[in-house]
Amino acid sequence: MCTLYFHPLARYPGSKIAAISTSSWEFYWNYYHNGRMLFEIERLHEVFGPVIRIGVNDLHVSDPEIYQDLTRTNSGFTKDVGFYLTISLPGTSIGETDPEKHRVRRKVLSPALSGRRVQELAPAILQKTKELLARFENASDASSSICVTSAAKAFTMDIISKIVLGQELGCVADPAFRNELTGHLDAVFRMGWTATAFPRLSGLALQVMSMTAVLPFPVPLASLKRSCLSITKKYLDIFSPNHTANSTATRIEACDTNNHSRSAVIDVLMDSNNVETHTVPSLDELNDEILMLLIAGNDTTSNAVIFAIYQIATHRMVRQRLIDELKGALPSLGEDDWITYDRAKRLPYLTAAIKEALRLGSPIPGRLPRTVPREGYSLYGHWLPPKVNIHTSAYLLNRHPKIWDEPDAFKPERWIGEGASRRDKYIATFGKGSRQCLGKE
Repeated sequence: MCTLYFHPLARYPGSKIAAISTSSWEFYWNYYHNGRMLFEIERLHEVFGPVIRIGVNDLHVSDPEIYQDLTRTNSGFTKDVGFYLTISLPGTSIGETDPEKHRVRRKVLSPALSGRRVQELAPAILQKTKELLARFENASDASSSICVTSAAKAFTMDIISKIVLGQELGCVADPAFRNELTGHLDAVFRMGWTATAFPRLSGLALQVMSMTAVLPFPVPLASLKRSCLSITKKYLDIFSPNHTANSTATRIEACDTNNHSRSAVIDVLMDSNNVETHTVPSLDELNDEILMLLIAGNDTTSNAVIFAIYQIATHRMVRQRLIDELKGALPSLGEDDWITYDRAKRLPYLTAAIKEALRLGSPIPGRLPRTVPREGYSLYGHWLPPKVNIHTSAYLLNRHPKIWDEPDAFKPERWIGEGASRRDKYIATFGKGSRQCLGKE
């Protein structure tokens, strides 16, 4: 009862159960109510205002201005170690909670995931798009159905694996839009609610995995890591036969000799001459980074694609305006004519529709906690001690009525004309500051 009445967060309203046992409350809403915790948080904000208590040491804030302050560069706020241990792997670009170590890893990886790299991959993405459309056309000709969700996830997995591994995994070509890695990935996501509610169990599982090759119980993450490791080794045998650092030129020559595409990610991570303080990762560390990039690049992107397809399909006026703009960009559209990436990103309504899908569809909608720094933090005039976790959620920030009129409506027009640049500042889909998504471009 001390945490309920005598804790520094006792003044804040919210769930009394959460104030006593964070894990029990979270597990109840996410496991027994199938991921409804976020919507319970939304309800509590409607009742109590912008700050609510959702855990023994946790607050949730729904205020765009506070979010800007928490995520600005050099704010002092860091990722919560316990939370990120449950949703990522330690030491990776996503899971690293030490600001300096993350700065180095981000600087190393940025060229591999830059806009220029997207330009280089445009022909491969176009070819993959043609393959996917051919499957849709074949299904239509046969009067059979096709699962858009599976198709989108297969498409994005082939693209991100091309970026990260140098070669696609062949998901679009598979009749079920799957491969071994995606099967293990699905199993990991099904365990997600349990992992986030009981972070110590996740930490224990990782420790057991690191100590033995044979687990006494099934752990989906272990199967996923081993599946990815076999792929990583296969490519590393070509890039760096001794699994040690080689020059980028040597690895590119090896790619050409063995008829494999270049992996920009492996290139930069295995280059000992990269950033001054960069340490070439071990095989396990490299595998962890590759795995996290595959997961992050696949699931978030495919969710955004699926949401955009649904919204455009169900909004006739939006769909027609998009068709008109695309026809205007290619007035003499032929069978072999395709709009280039450069041309596409200059189409205002297409860009607006994509931004609106990213706003309303929020690929990572749930809470992402930041830890109060050593000097504490003043929240609405009340001092918070160090190590308190402040959570924010893109789902709520991207619908906040202070910024977004008709927040639940799909309106690409809001991104055109007056006020559009201001809205860019407040969209929370990709995060902000030094921890902003590496793959935003």
